[in-house]
Amino acid sequence: MKHYLFALCACLFLLSGCAQKEFTQNAPAVPEQIKDDTPKRQEIIKNALKHQGKVDGGDCSGFVTLVNKESTEPFFTPVELNGYFEDTRRSLAIYNLLEDQNRIYQEKPRVGDLIFFANTVKKYAKSKSDVNITHIGIITKIDPDETVYFIHHTKGKNLISQMNLNYPTVAMYDNKLVNSYMEKCTKNEGHQCLAPAYFSAYGKIK
Repeated sequence: MKHYLFALCACLFLLSGCAQKEFTQNAPAVPEQIKDDTPKRQEIIKNALKHQGKVDGGDCSGFVTLVNKESTEPFFTPVELNGYFEDTRRSLAIYNLLEDQNRIYQEKPRVGDLIFFANTVKKYAKSKSDVNITHIGIITKIDPDETVYFIHHTKGKNLISQMNLNYPTVAMYDNKLVNSYMEKCTKNEGHQCLAPAYFSAYGKIK
C-alpha cells in the first residue's frame, strides 16, 4: 500500500511539473516598453529655434547639419553620410541615408523629424520627381488642423514656414496661413509654388 501511494504521489508531481512547464512555455511574451523620445525631440527643437532669424548653417542642409551636431546627432553621423552622396547635395544624401535605414515616411509627422522637398532648385529641376531632393527642414510644431511648421534655411536666413496637405492649393485658409511659398510664382500659377507642391517625405530621428 505504501508503495502504491508513493507511486501515485510521484505521478502527480511529474504531471504538475509538466503542466507548469507547458504553461510557462505558452505564456505570452511581455511586450517591450516603447522608449519615450520626447526629451530628444524637445532638444532638437530648442537647438533649431535658437538659430531662427540667423544665417547660421549657410544653407538648408548646413543648418540641419548644425542642429544635428548640437543635438548629439539624432539624424545622422558624418561618417555614415559619406557613402550616400550622388552629387554635391547634402539634403539628397541625408534622404538617401534615411531611406536606406527605413526612416522615410509620408504621413503623421512628428516634431523634431525632418521634412524633405523636391524640385525647388532650377539647377536640378530638369529631372522632376518626388525623390529629386533639393531642400530640407526640421519640424517644430503641428497644429490640430494638421498644419506643419518647419524651420529651414531660406532667403538667406533660418525661418519658420508652414505646410498643410489638406489645403494644397491655397496659402490662407479660414484667415490662417497654412502653406508658405517656396518660390516666387505668377498669380495664375501661385499654388504651384506652395510647400505642398514640392513636398517629398518626412524623415525619422534615430
